[in-house]
Amino acid sequence: MTRTVIASESDPYFPAFCEMYESSFPLSERRSPEDQRRLFSNRAYRLEAWVEGDRLAGFLGWWAGGDWRFVEHFAVHPDCRSAGYGSRFLSGWMRESDLPVLLEIEPVTDETTRRRQRFYHRLGFQDNEIVHYQPPYHRETPSVRLWIMSFPQPLTPSSYEKFKRVQQTEIMPSFH
Repeated sequence: MTRTVIASESDPYFPAFCEMYESSFPLSERRSPEDQRRLFSNRAYRLEAWVEGDRLAGFLGWWAGGDWRFVEHFAVHPDCRSAGYGSRFLSGWMRESDLPVLLEIEPVTDETTRRRQRFYHRLGFQDNEIVHYQPPYHRETPSVRLWIMSFPQPLTPSSYEKFKRVQQTEIMPSFH
């Protein structure tokens, strides 16, 4: 397994990333292809990929927020799920820094969302009793109610407010 950074749309793994990204996230939870391409020039954003042989096994799109790291998108190829790939990818990445990690998940409403929450719990993520709305990725989509999970401890109200301000002003697309 090899880890690499996808740093431009000319990267040989960018087309496979786009395909996996679109199949893993609904429109309301993903960027347009143009917005995703623009991120390559943002120094706070990184798109990392895990490659097995010549196949993209998974990816992690994340933001350096100064005193935290925010996982915006994380996905594992369907053929690699339930085989420990996701745990190895994410836990290895988490060990590289002492900074807290934040991520969003859908509210737990069924077995799929419950499994996703348990996956993050096994990695040490904590639930937070915070009402959170992800700003829209597109003009035509609404904000999405998601749960914030954090590692290694729950967020304080002030640290959440700081994250929310950065998410709304620097991370999410602007429709001004």
